[in-house]
Amino acid sequence: MNLLFSWSSGKDSALALYDCIQNSDVQVKGLWTTFNEEREYISYHGVSKGLLNKQAASLGLPISITNLPDNCSNKQYEALINDQYDYFIQKNVDAIGFADLYLEDIRQYREEQLNLKGLEGVFPLWRKSTLHTAKRFISKGFKAVITTVDQTKIDDKWIGKEFNKEFLANLSQNVDPCGENGEFHTFVFDGPIFQREVDYKVTDKVIEGQYITALLT
Repeated sequence: MNLLFSWSSGKDSALALYDCIQNSDVQVKGLWTTFNEEREYISYHGVSKGLLNKQAASLGLPISITNLPDNCSNKQYEALINDQYDYFIQKNVDAIGFADLYLEDIRQYREEQLNLKGLEGVFPLWRKSTLHTAKRFISKGFKAVITTVDQTKIDDKWIGKEFNKEFLANLSQNVDPCGENGEFHTFVFDGPIFQREVDYKVTDKVIEGQYITALLT
């Protein structure tokens, strides 16, 4: 099947993309990202469009971007996504890949939207242990930086630091090792599916409620 991968720029996306690439039944045709057009970065990941394009170039994959308005309503979101799916179908895409691990309501919502268009959803990490997934990401040689933390769960000293064994060892028991409850987010800059390391720098930090996000370019 021809697959387009829903790309967040973070660690789970990278590992799920890796699994899709390793699957002989799948042809990965590119990446797809939603982007906050007003703030000019991926929400909660702090990744600029320029850096996103550098990341895609290192992966050797074209990237499609759906621009979302700030404070996008669900009705607006669904209209934009449906238009994007129509475009993908015209390009002979059969399936969309996602990095979801265990949030049932999100998977169900995605599949409902896909089914309306006759597209298939592929979830290579589904129901995998999050601790195993985090450790597997590191053991495969991927490298990621912490871009966002929930200050009520994680000390903001970790922003800009690498996602590694030390970070995992310092997480409290109420924090998911993959940040599946929104405790933290990452940006992947190197690994086995990258052609070269992606250079980045932290240009600023923003506070949104309990979240602190480093802006990367």
